[in-house]
Amino acid sequence: MGRGTLLLFGFLLTAPILLAQEGPAVFDCREWDFGSIREADGAVSHAFTVFNGGDRPLRLTRAIPGCSCISATLPRTDIAPGQSATVEVRFTPAGASGPVIRTIEIQASGNHSLGVLSVSADVFPADRSIQERYPVVLAEGLYASRADVRFGYLERGRESGKVFFIANASERPMRLRVEGLAGSHFRVRCPDTLAPGEESRVEVWCDTPADPNCFATLRASLRLTPDGVPALREMPVSGLCLTQAPESPDAPRLRNAAVQLRRSLLSRTPRGTLEISNDGRSDLIIYAIELPEGYRHSPAPTNRHSPAPTGESLRIPPGQTLTLKLSAAPEGSAGRAFSRSGDSIMPGRSKPSGTAPTDLRLTVFSNDPLRPAKEIPINTL
Repeated sequence: MGRGTLLLFGFLLTAPILLAQEGPAVFDCREWDFGSIREADGAVSHAFTVFNGGDRPLRLTRAIPGCSCISATLPRTDIAPGQSATVEVRFTPAGASGPVIRTIEIQASGNHSLGVLSVSADVFPADRSIQERYPVVLAEGLYASRADVRFGYLERGRESGKVFFIANASERPMRLRVEGLAGSHFRVRCPDTLAPGEESRVEVWCDTPADPNCFATLRASLRLTPDGVPALREMPVSGLCLTQAPESPDAPRLRNAAVQLRRSLLSRTPRGTLEISNDGRSDLIIYAIELPEGYRHSPAPTNRHSPAPTGESLRIPPGQTLTLKLSAAPEGSAGRAFSRSGDSIMPGRSKPSGTAPTDLRLTVFSNDPLRPAKEIPINTL
């Protein structure tokens, strides 16, 4: 009996228990490790099994990939109550090197999220030139396997690590100096020197704050400088510090649409609203709203400068909607966000007020177990 057959057989035996614990739509697993694979062998795939434990047909409508290298094939027909189907997730390792993790979100009709599936692999790169295998130019002759370092969700009080690879494509040795991480929660382990043609790994580590009231995006910029030559490119480093609630049938569900801001004839300041709705069965708790620089929201929590008596910021009952007014702050002021520990100034990602910002987003931190940190686009008309 093969490994896949054993997994499916075991899941069938435990399906009634899982359905009772997690609700109508249940996956046999949410993570799959392909182990060591070769880039030259091409794409790999895994079939996740989803069971419909509800009393109505279940239709999977959309798969939202975390990057272009991952895709999913959804069932073409509805899944009848008590029946199962497969979601085949395909990962293409072209350009990847070393340990990688890729995610894809599965949605059902009505834009209801069924959560995120993830696949991982340790990719052995194909035998190509350094410039082909390391597409990101950090400095003259210094190449990297990726353009940024994203940690995703970070567990408080724990050390987390990520790896990327660098290569010396020049004909001379390089002495490397690390810059940009001083004063942040991130640190790096990097070779001091690289010989001509040498390839090496770089480890980035995050020491996550243990403060239970910390809900924020941790950010820094990593610069690798060879022989004192200014780096041509910085590598953004980021991670989400939050608390992830366990899944259950009674969990809250955050639903929202993109924020729309408009400029009136009498004022050039963009103004609009942010609506946050709770489609779940228990209270949705908003721990923090992280805004781009130059933006603010109102009204604030009733007790803005200290935690509420329950130690929570905003609470939205099931079936209810919270509306916040959102606008660009006066020029020279910073974007603000509230959290359980009070007001805080957040890092800026936008142009100053009065200009035309693009690709602006805010982040809502909540107790929704499927999306504890939800990014929402800010569109200005």
